[in-house]
Amino acid sequence: MQSVLKFIIYTNDENILMNKRIVSFFFLLLFAGSLYAAIGITDLRTEQLKNPAGIDVRQPRLSWRIESDEQNVIQTAYHILVASSPELLEQGKGDIWDSGKIESDASQWITYQGKTLKCNAPYYWKVKIDTNKGATNWSAPAFWTTGLFNEADWQGQWIGLDRAAPGDSETQWSRLAARYLRKEFAVKKDVKRATVHIAGMGLYELFINGQRIGNQVLAPAPTDYRKTILYNTYDVTSLLQTENAIGVTLGNGRFYTMRQNYKPYKIPTFGYPKLRLNLIVEYADGSKETIATNTSWKLTTEGPIRSNNEYDGEEYDARKELGAWTQTGYDDKNWMPAQRVSIPSGTLRAQMMPGMKVTETMKPVSIKKLGNKYILDIGQNMAGWVRFRIKGQAGDSIRLRFAESLQDNGELYTRNFRDARSTDVYVVSGRETKDATWAPRFIYHGFRYVEVSGYPNAKAEDFVAEVVEDEMEHIGTFNCSDETLNKIIRNAFWGIRSNYKGMPVDCPQRNERQPWLGDRTMGCWGESMLFDNYAMYTKWTRDIREAQREDGCIPDVAPAYWNYYSDNVTWPAALPMACDMLFTNFGDKRPIEENYPAIKKWVSHIREYYMTEDLIITKDKYGDWCVPPESLELIHSKDPSRKTDGALIATAYYLKVLQLMHRFASLQGLKADAEEWEDLEHRMKDAFNARFLHVKEGTSPVPGHTLYPDSIFYGNNTVTANILPLAFGLVPKNYINEVAKNAVTSIITTNKGHISTGVIGVQWLLRELSRRGHADVAYLLATNKTYPSWGYMVEKGATTIWELWNGDTANPEMNSGNHVMLLGDLLPWCFNNLAGIRADRWKSGYKHIVFQPAFEIQELSNVDASYISIYGKITSRWTKTPTHLEWDIELPANTTGEVHLPDGRKEKIGSGKYHFSVDIPTQNTAILTDEFLYENASFPECHGATIVELKNGDLVASFFGGTKERNPDCCIWVCRKPKGSKEWTAPKLAADGVFSLKDSQAVLAGIDSTCTPVKDAKGTLIARRKACWNPVLFQIPGGDLILFYKIGLKVSDWTGWLVRSRDGGKTWSKREALPKGFLGPIKNKPEYINGRIICPSSTEGSNGWRVHFEISDDKGKTWKMVGPLDAELSVPTQNRKKGGVNVDDQEGGEAIKGEGAKPVYAIQPSILKHKDGRLQILCRTRNAQVATAWSSDNGDTWSKVTLLDVPNNNSGTDAVTMKDGRHILIYNNFSTLPGTPKGPRTPLCVAVSEDGINWQPVLTLEDSPISQYSYPSIIQGKDGKLHAIYTWRRQRIKYAEIDLTKF
Repeated sequence: MQSVLKFIIYTNDENILMNKRIVSFFFLLLFAGSLYAAIGITDLRTEQLKNPAGIDVRQPRLSWRIESDEQNVIQTAYHILVASSPELLEQGKGDIWDSGKIESDASQWITYQGKTLKCNAPYYWKVKIDTNKGATNWSAPAFWTTGLFNEADWQGQWIGLDRAAPGDSETQWSRLAARYLRKEFAVKKDVKRATVHIAGMGLYELFINGQRIGNQVLAPAPTDYRKTILYNTYDVTSLLQTENAIGVTLGNGRFYTMRQNYKPYKIPTFGYPKLRLNLIVEYADGSKETIATNTSWKLTTEGPIRSNNEYDGEEYDARKELGAWTQTGYDDKNWMPAQRVSIPSGTLRAQMMPGMKVTETMKPVSIKKLGNKYILDIGQNMAGWVRFRIKGQAGDSIRLRFAESLQDNGELYTRNFRDARSTDVYVVSGRETKDATWAPRFIYHGFRYVEVSGYPNAKAEDFVAEVVEDEMEHIGTFNCSDETLNKIIRNAFWGIRSNYKGMPVDCPQRNERQPWLGDRTMGCWGESMLFDNYAMYTKWTRDIREAQREDGCIPDVAPAYWNYYSDNVTWPAALPMACDMLFTNFGDKRPIEENYPAIKKWVSHIREYYMTEDLIITKDKYGDWCVPPESLELIHSKDPSRKTDGALIATAYYLKVLQLMHRFASLQGLKADAEEWEDLEHRMKDAFNARFLHVKEGTSPVPGHTLYPDSIFYGNNTVTANILPLAFGLVPKNYINEVAKNAVTSIITTNKGHISTGVIGVQWLLRELSRRGHADVAYLLATNKTYPSWGYMVEKGATTIWELWNGDTANPEMNSGNHVMLLGDLLPWCFNNLAGIRADRWKSGYKHIVFQPAFEIQELSNVDASYISIYGKITSRWTKTPTHLEWDIELPANTTGEVHLPDGRKEKIGSGKYHFSVDIPTQNTAILTDEFLYENASFPECHGATIVELKNGDLVASFFGGTKERNPDCCIWVCRKPKGSKEWTAPKLAADGVFSLKDSQAVLAGIDSTCTPVKDAKGTLIARRKACWNPVLFQIPGGDLILFYKIGLKVSDWTGWLVRSRDGGKTWSKREALPKGFLGPIKNKPEYINGRIICPSSTEGSNGWRVHFEISDDKGKTWKMVGPLDAELSVPTQNRKKGGVNVDDQEGGEAIKGEGAKPVYAIQPSILKHKDGRLQILCRTRNAQVATAWSSDNGDTWSKVTLLDVPNNNSGTDAVTMKDGRHILIYNNFSTLPGTPKGPRTPLCVAVSEDGINWQPVLTLEDSPISQYSYPSIIQGKDGKLHAIYTWRRQRIKYAEIDLTKF
């Protein structure tokens, strides 16, 4: 029963006093438990709030969670009691409501059906349930209190001062001193209960008898005060005494706006701060008294808070502190009577969401002196303020200025704050107590860095940053094997919490901080995976509804603090999207019901004014906002090819809204509406395709290849233009695959594997790619570290999410460092697709959970995620290799699930914990083993793998790895897989290109003063280095294991080297130089034939690509060269100009001079052995086909190099002759297209031939559109199995064991 105990202890501070009243009555219930200890009831909630105070819902909905260690627990009935006192509830008397036993599995959103609720009253309730595993006892008690339901329940007047005071300034940078109000009153009788209801506009702090009430800050939550005024409720029973004093400080908030007399056409104003308060005292004798605001209250503006402006900061003059003004007996004769002020037009409503709080504190990670000031680094971009220990002499001004980043000289960078001054000032009084601290009360900042001036001898321990955010439970966790993605999720977490301020805002730092709708269209879904944002988004849907214009127009900002009624579809679509989220994720249909009329009115408005006769929506405002621009300093792209047609976006979104309206109408039983929406959707869908879908079938130059689709696409073929119709189900069924392939081609080819979408496209991008079978492409986008990407932000030191993909270089006029709009669907994708936790859209609130992770993402090896739904905790924790999965799942009681296993099975499960241990089928049954050599390494890139089998059956693999091919840190690495082992050993260094200054071999490698220096720890030059390339392993029969490799700046600079191992590759000798002019086997394995070692080799240079052989007849003691071979004439697919750079890969070779037919340029041969004694080579070419040549004398002479009818993409291949005489080729089955230098290095295939001429593809190892899968090496083992090894996207080395008998 620990969880029940926690329920009583951890409650809202304002309810602590009431908790004390009921604990004594129900203490035993804490330990009574259930009739069956395995099942318990916890977390009782009213309107999803824990013990809420002052709700104004007349029929609140009740919810609870069921906890059990057993599986398959389903509630079958419930019984609720609601009583007017804890005593009656303890006695089992539901004098307000006794539901009786209700046969139902519903444990959420149970509508109260009892007596009419009174205002300002407490209600106590409990529940017991029956389940299929037994019944429980009564739960521990919970309660709610009602507020004031309508204006008639309120007494008193709105008071304040409806004018500026001396010292106030109503310019662009508004300055208005805080208003201080107080009232003394006496209580002559015993108090049973005392409750405060307070509406303090724009912000307030409340004190009774010197004690601050509540732990909230920046209360109440902001609204459009012309429509709604929120009030808060507090139980203050224990604070009252015979003589009492109430004190209230009023700050400006959004009521008295930050730019008061500035752009009135854009920024509405609401008036001066004002207060309405009712303190209702209920006496033990049954009588009541209300202390209400009126003109008997006193007011002053001559307090210490001289200015408070959300943009500009707070100024506090401690010399003007008012003493014990919140306590009785204070002399307020110099205060003025409070004025009865203008009545705000908004309706008073209870704040049905938790307020903002200081939720975390952070110490500076560093402090640096800069001239006569200090720079603090908090280490995290955040929203809140800094509290500091007060130091100095009377009259000293301590000034704190805030920024997100620093200039190169260490000064604050504030240009992206625009005209927000973001400065707090504290004037020392000299009367402060030792260790006294100060922080602002009515503002917040967005910052990481703080400039402190006027502060003597500052130390880090003098300061603490306090994080300010909406108080809501953090309900989601996500961690995976990719650290970049983990950091992105952390940045998203901080970005979201920074921008929750009673409403979702766009940024916390500059002169904006507005609740833009477009940022949250999909953002609300992702945010709900990390935060319990139900109450805030429910409130925000009301804000949006209230901002709707009479004609139906919904603004882009709501509450409408900026008058942006631009009439577009994409931004206002946030309202139906948020309603759908609240239903799907939290199970609440009421937001749909309440907002349906407003959405319907808006949809009709758009249709009436902006729909053409052919059913196309023409009006769009923002397009695909903030696509990555062509120049890094730009905010918005000017390139038409990057922009998506606004009419396409608007019409697609309108169709999505119609689908939601059909869903909403169906949920409410509005059959006629549902049919109308569906009919319009079908007609518009046809019109949409007629206008925007382009179809040219049979146009693919490589039919079937993902990167070469037919010309079937939408609009101008941007990713966004294709993703939206796919995501919204608008694409005709027979065109879906080609449209998806066009999106993928744009991502991989046009945009080099990077994001090209703005705010609109990114909202659907990752999930839609995954849904269409391209989860690997989605993962590539999610984990990229280079621009543009979320990972690029991480690499640049961001600790939140930027407003722009190029946020480190763009114009500062729109360049927030703490935004969330570009998150798109990243968070839903992580939880839904990677963790595989997804809600059934119709069994809402995660009542039924679909578990279906994207196990096909090869590089992702583990995910550990959890999500606390309204029913309880859901967990998905899995670890996998390419061929095996271990998966732990947990479902809360009273839910069901469907588990999708990687072997194709689906299992229906109930609540509880489950473990699955499942083999993951390989792409083909012939692939017995499919694995990476390593998970992590000290180098980011690798290439050029080779493999050998030792006499004892051990496998040894080698490859080069470093920061990038050609970089001098590229070294030769070795991994081993001892026979019988399940894993490869970690990469171990076998050779490098480092030569000490005294090394006599340095001259052989061409090491000179231009080569990269190597220095010791003291900075002394000790060596120079070049890159290592293309290792090749060869086991000399009865001799050493040889590892050939090359050293050089580029291919034409290569020199040949080797190292030896006599212990199976565990250790390696010092390097040995090959004879001058000899390079060793250039890529593929040597063959040992009739006592002769034949090394297939080649050169690349001014004479073109030429094949030759290096032969030893004495097991490597001496060498001779055969070749280079002559070749027949052929026209390459593309002649590169002299000096031209091959941007796709580094090892492309040297320039080709001239035009027309040339000898077949072939390199990187591999040797086949025919039964008749002939030798054959297969080579890489620039001619779109594999080349071949033949020898009938064991390699002494060779025929001309000719072309085979076998595709080649100008990438390396390998081949091997099997024991049965058949031949195996491993290659990229792609012919380079005319006019191009290379083809994509995907797919990677295996082909079989009887004669070396006619080849039949039999197996595909890799076919992802994400290149590259290249430079393979293949051997046949002693057991007859094939062992292949190859480059996997330059990130890792992949190994496959292949069973020939299963071809």
